[in-house]
Amino acid sequence: MRPLANKLPSSIPLRPRQPCRQVRPQKRYNTQSTPEPPPNKRPHEPPQSQSQSQPQNPSFSSSPPHPQPSGTVASSAGASPAPLRARSLREVIYAGPLGRLGRAYARIQERRPYATQLCSSVVIYLCGDLSAQMLFPSEVVRKEGEGEGEIVEGGGYDPWRTMRHLTVGVGSSIPSYNWFMFLHNNFNFPSKFLSILTKVCVQQAVFTPVFNTYFFSVQSLLSGASFEDTYERLKKALPVSVTNSVKLWPAVTAFSFMYVPPQFRNVFSGIIAVGWQTYLSWLNQKAAREVEVAEMTAASASASVAVAA
Repeated sequence: MRPLANKLPSSIPLRPRQPCRQVRPQKRYNTQSTPEPPPNKRPHEPPQSQSQSQPQNPSFSSSPPHPQPSGTVASSAGASPAPLRARSLREVIYAGPLGRLGRAYARIQERRPYATQLCSSVVIYLCGDLSAQMLFPSEVVRKEGEGEGEIVEGGGYDPWRTMRHLTVGVGSSIPSYNWFMFLHNNFNFPSKFLSILTKVCVQQAVFTPVFNTYFFSVQSLLSGASFEDTYERLKKALPVSVTNSVKLWPAVTAFSFMYVPPQFRNVFSGIIAVGWQTYLSWLNQKAAREVEVAEMTAASASASVAVAA
């Protein structure tokens, strides 16, 4: 019997038989973790450790992708956990009653800024004038006979003086608020130091002389003085107030713009202004007293000249 190959046509080539081999898909392992052996096979040798399989490269990081917190590592090593961070003074104030009061004030000011400023000015100027009258009582100038004027202390509380002071405060409340908002929105340079320095200089050169002139002029006119007496009072009180304001308000303004948030700057300035209004009220009374003494002295001198003639 002839083989089957002889019956096939000669044009079909014969291929040699190859053994059948099952090709398994290649599994890709992570180089940073320990390679796992193939399933259903047990390795004869234990796998090498991670430190031996990795190359000795100093730039290669052997730490896991998600490091454990320091407190867990310290507790696992037997060390005590790290202490909690102490809160700063600003955080303590913000979480306390004063901080809650300031946040409530800021919310009210956002809804009604002008009404809030008016009420704040009334409180500030009222406290300033009351403290000034308690610390520096009014002095009464009276004339005894034909002699010179004599100053008598202990005039007591003057409610009309408080009303004049409140009128000045209410009249300057809204313009002062708009001025401080103007400073907050302008003169902002890339350098924080330059911005604060410019705002302090503009404040002292523009706002302080204008406000002090308004304060002493309105106080004098409301008390019934004439324009000549008002001018004399300005000449005595204005230079002293502007000179002394340089000793206080530049530092207050710089501190306010550096550390106080914008919604609390009016409150901070108002607290400082209570003492400043006390000083201005005392200075206004002192200037008025000096003008009155000068007028009485001049009247007495003219009367003496008339009698001698």
